[in-house]
Amino acid sequence: MRPGWDVVWLSDIPWAGLWQRPQQLATRFPDDARILFVEPWTLGHRAAARPVPVADRIQRVSFPFLPLHARSLRLRGLAYRLGGSGAATATLVAMQRAWIGTLGRFFRPGAKRLTLVENFMAYPTLRSWRPDRVVYDMIDAPLHFAPVPPRLVPAWEALLREADRVVVTSGPLESLARNGGARRIARVGNGVEARRFAEAAEHPASLPGTAGAPVLGYVGSLHAWLDVPLVGALARRFPDARVVLVGPAHPDTAGAIAREAATAPNLHWMGPRPYAEIPAIVAAFRVGLIPFRRTPLTEAVNPVKLYEYAAAGIPCVTTRFSDEVDAWGSATLVAETHAQFLDAVATRLAGSPDRAALHAFAEAHDWDVIARRFTSVVLEDAV
Repeated sequence: MRPGWDVVWLSDIPWAGLWQRPQQLATRFPDDARILFVEPWTLGHRAAARPVPVADRIQRVSFPFLPLHARSLRLRGLAYRLGGSGAATATLVAMQRAWIGTLGRFFRPGAKRLTLVENFMAYPTLRSWRPDRVVYDMIDAPLHFAPVPPRLVPAWEALLREADRVVVTSGPLESLARNGGARRIARVGNGVEARRFAEAAEHPASLPGTAGAPVLGYVGSLHAWLDVPLVGALARRFPDARVVLVGPAHPDTAGAIAREAATAPNLHWMGPRPYAEIPAIVAAFRVGLIPFRRTPLTEAVNPVKLYEYAAAGIPCVTTRFSDEVDAWGSATLVAETHAQFLDAVATRLAGSPDRAALHAFAEAHDWDVIARRFTSVVLEDAV
C-alpha cells in the first residue's frame, strides 16, 4: 500500500510560540500523513537544527528566514536591509537549499509530497522540497503585516500564481488572491476548541485588579492594529471594571499601554500566557473586546479570539475593522465610533448573554470542523 502524504509545513511562526492555526490544523491531519514543521529560527525559542518530534507524526526543524516580523526594531531593520540585497538573499537561499538536502531521511519512499506554505519567504526554495502539490495557506495579507523589501514582493506574487491551491481565511483575502492570479481558491476560516473553552467556565482564572470587579478582556497579539487610546478611554469610562489585556506586545504598543495605564489604574497588561491558560482567562471575562483599528491588514483578518469568546459564553464588542464583522450576527456588537464602542460595552455589562447561541456559534467553527474542511481542500481533488 502506498503511504499517505509527507507534508512539509512551511510556517511563519515557531511551533512553541502562540498556539494558533498552524498547530491546530497540523495536529488534526489524517493518521497516515507525516509532517515536517519548518519553523523560522526565532530568538527566544530553542532552535532545532535537525528534525525533532513535537507531536504524534510531527517533527519540527528550524530554518533561517529573514526575521521581518521580529519584535526588535533593530533586528527588523537589519532583516529589511538584507532582504533588499541580492547577494544577501542569494546566500540565504543557498544555505536553505543545502539544509533541505540534508533532510531526505524524513521522507518515506513512495509517499506523495505536499508542501504547505504559510511563510511566503519560503518560495525561492519551494521546488527543492520536490513537492507533488503546493498549497498556500494565506492567513493574512503579508505585505501589510510588516514592511517587506520590494525585492521580495515578486516571491509572494509568484506563490499566488503557481500554487496548486490557495486557502484563505476571509473574503478580502480571497479577492486579494484572485487579483494576484491564484488559480484555485478555497475559503477556510479560523476556529476554536469549543469544548475546551466551554468547560473552562467552571474554573475561571484569577486576573489582576480588584477581585469581583467585572473584566473587560482582550486576548491576542498587541501590535499597531490595537487601538490603545480606545482601550484607555474604556478603562476611564468604567473605573469600577478591570480592563485586562493578554498577549505579547510590540515594544511601541507596550509603551503606549503603559502611558494609558498611568491615568487608568484599572488597565492591566498581563503579557503573553501559554495557550493552556487562555480558556480559563477568557472564562473570567464579562465582555470580550476586539478594539482594532481599521487597516489594510485588519480588513482581511478572521480573528480567532471571536470564536474563543463565544465558546466561553462571553459576549463580544468589536470595532468595524472589517466589512465581515456583520456576518458574525449576535456573537458581537459592532461599533462605528469610539463613543459607540463604549456604549456597546455598557450594554453588554447591563445585559445577560445568550450563552446557548454563543456556544452554537462557536461549535460551528470548532477546529475539528475547520480541519476536516481544510484537509479536504488541500489533500483531495475537489476544492
